[in-house]
Amino acid sequence: MAKLTAIVVTIIGLLLILEQQTLVDLTVITKYNGWLIAIGVLVIGIGKLIRNYSGKKR
Repeated sequence: MAKLTAIVVTIIGLLLILEQQTLVDLTVITKYNGWLIAIGVLVIGIGKLIRNYSGKKR
């Protein structure tokens, strides 16, 4: 789970940096940043819920 979280957070960070960069016009990539970030956060949340509430006993 930590790997999934690290990958998704890294992608979100890269998207935010690309959005703030003003040297090159990247509106094609950053046009959907809001959706991509929301989906990334949702993936992390669902993954954590599955891990916490799965039927496995420790």
